[in-house]
Amino acid sequence: MPRGYVGVALTAVTLACGLLAAGCARGEAHTSPTGEQLYAACEHCHGTGGEGKVELSAPKLAGLPAWYLTRQLQRFKDGTRGKHPDDEKGLRMRAMARQMMSDAEVDAVVAYVAAMPDVEVIPTLPEPDPAAGGADFAACAVCHGEKGEGNESIMAPRIARLNDWYVASQIRKYRSGIRGGAEGDDVGAAMREMVNKAVAPERIDNLAAYIQRLPG
Repeated sequence: MPRGYVGVALTAVTLACGLLAAGCARGEAHTSPTGEQLYAACEHCHGTGGEGKVELSAPKLAGLPAWYLTRQLQRFKDGTRGKHPDDEKGLRMRAMARQMMSDAEVDAVVAYVAAMPDVEVIPTLPEPDPAAGGADFAACAVCHGEKGEGNESIMAPRIARLNDWYVASQIRKYRSGIRGGAEGDDVGAAMREMVNKAVAPERIDNLAAYIQRLPG
């Protein structure tokens, strides 16, 4: 078995155990697990307060809108995201999302995460030039807003104050087709086209650093 898939498999087992524990609690009380109980399977990677953990390549979740969190969990579940064989981190998330047993449980954990207060992010990229990234951001602002606040009506999420390393990694995934290349992913395809037209590879870190500093 390829090394990446071993990691994904182990992650799936760990997450399944966490969700089964929540299910046991549900059975004893004859009620559905709460969002907090369900989030227990997420906090190992994403942190107790949704702050994320760079050492696990798990991005910050706090501050993201509920509609976007729901959409991404659904896309991980149906294979629109996290299906590419080179997307080791996405495959891990897909395994987690597919353990969510019902739409009601997805709604519950999303509501819990969306209620988390936003948290500060620490710059991690080596020697970026955020000011230079501002020039490239003009193409992003058309959909995501001048402050990175997002626009739900066109499925453009809030991107302000995201982890710089995560933004950079996602831009690279769009450029390579690891993300945005799945059949039926019209929004992802549009992002892939925009990124390849507007952002040169050597300027990605500058753009990511600029986005992290946006107020939202």
